[in-house]
Amino acid sequence: MELKLSILDQTPIIKDGNASTALNNSLALAKIADTLGYHSILYSEHHGVEAYGSSSPEILATTVLANTKNIKVGTGGIMLRNYSAFKIAEWAKMLATFYPDRFILGLGKAPGGLKDAILALNGHKLPILNNINDKLEEIITYLKEQNYKDTELFAQPTHVLTLPEITWLGSGENSAKEAAKYGISYSMADFIVDGSNAEIQKMYQEAFNDKGYGSQPSFQVAISVSVAQNAEQARRNAFGMVYQFVESRKILAPGALKSSEEVETLIAKSEDKELFNSLLDKVVVATPDTIHSKLEEKALQYGTNDLVILSNTFREEDRIFTYESLI
Repeated sequence: MELKLSILDQTPIIKDGNASTALNNSLALAKIADTLGYHSILYSEHHGVEAYGSSSPEILATTVLANTKNIKVGTGGIMLRNYSAFKIAEWAKMLATFYPDRFILGLGKAPGGLKDAILALNGHKLPILNNINDKLEEIITYLKEQNYKDTELFAQPTHVLTLPEITWLGSGENSAKEAAKYGISYSMADFIVDGSNAEIQKMYQEAFNDKGYGSQPSFQVAISVSVAQNAEQARRNAFGMVYQFVESRKILAPGALKSSEEVETLIAKSEDKELFNSLLDKVVVATPDTIHSKLEEKALQYGTNDLVILSNTFREEDRIFTYESLI
């Protein structure tokens, strides 16, 4: 099976590290991924948390597009509750003009941070949550240069020759139905949900509206992966990433990426040990000799060859080793 592999880069900050180093690591990784032949690299949005260095995936994506040649680059994603649909459409059309066929507009419904950050992003008012689908529809209308609600407003630049691909990020059935309704790609975050949700791909395909934004369904799955020279080391390298998953599950702001030794000590005397182990079991742990067969298993499980790989490790060389081992 020929796999289409992409990278989800959260710009991880390690304990006692800083955002500047994390951002430079992201740029370096993108250049490596471009050389290796990855299909795309996507940047997440987080606000007011110690764990991740990028709050503006659109700016990071722009920087990476300017410093790479072939790889597609996108937002993974922009959290719609926090922004104007009109403004998103404007800068998305700008990037599609400068980088035709290379920019991916990934959009999502998640908060992107805890309460104080979300309030700050919304003028210190609670965001309106029931208009997120309306915002998605508005963005699509502006991108396609159609009339939105009987106004004559248009998003510059106009007459864009190649519109950006739109990907809807989610983790469940409702998000898949929304992506299908609007005729856009769907990216399912397997690494943060319980179970496999393997049936969602079929539901998305069957419900896909080929008269919507795009004419062909595109379903991808985001998985967490750790590769090392031996399986035990690969497993331990994932400890810091999984500990952050635990913090997120508990509605806590994830802390900076901890070493495997520190996580081991924390978990040994924690009530979260069972949760930690269950989330660790979801990580694809492998060696260079076994990783390809394990990725193919995931692809067959979900009925797609389109996989997005998340790998956050305490040592940057371990993260690079993982991504180099996949191609």
